Amino acid sequence: MSHDDPPDEQARPEGDEPEGSAALEASAEPTVSMAPAEVREPVVDVHQARARLAEDRLAEVLGAYRELKSENEDYRERIARNVERRFEQRREGLLLKFIDVLDNLDRALEAVQTNYAGDALIEGMILVRTHLLQTLQIEGLERIPVLGLPFDPHLSESVSSEAVTDPEHDHLVVKELMRGYRINGRIARPARVVIGLHGGPPTDPSTTPSEPTIG
Repeated sequence: MSHDDPPDEQARPEGDEPEGSAALEASAEPTVSMAPAEVREPVVDVHQARARLAEDRLAEVLGAYRELKSENEDYRERIARNVERRFEQRREGLLLKFIDVLDNLDRALEAVQTNYAGDALIEGMILVRTHLLQTLQIEGLERIPVLGLPFDPHLSESVSSEAVTDPEHDHLVVKELMRGYRINGRIARPARVVIGLHGGPPTDPSTTPSEPTIG
């Protein structure tokens, strides 16, 4: 070894490295391991944002579907109500026409009874009338009972009055000139009646055409 060489430059054994070099390598390792995490975080945020947008869109579509379904149900209910109302109107109109048929049968019965027609004819007409009335009652037609009851202007139309001697018959219906009927609980035709009056002059019914009433 030359005397001119510095002491630090003396030869070292192979594989023997300075401690400072190992410290530098150790300090560099954390920097390399953090890099992948910093790259992954923005990708996760993008997926979360897309998921939230998909949820919002799904909620919007479901809300529109529910609104459309509700509108369709309301429309079907409205159509059903209109059809039912029209059916009821036609049925009530038909029942009102049958009331006229009953009136004609009553007049015919009154005529054959007055003319002393054969019992077989009278019984046949009564049977036909009874059957017709029962059929109409099944469809909702109902006769309004008024004879012998207090006069009710909501159920009857007073066409005249008649003097009565019994005070208990005052303002009672003493005659029923034309029957009244209800259809499904509503007044289809009020009865035309004569009211009894006690202690007062009766009205003149000569100007009011009377119609026969059969029991």
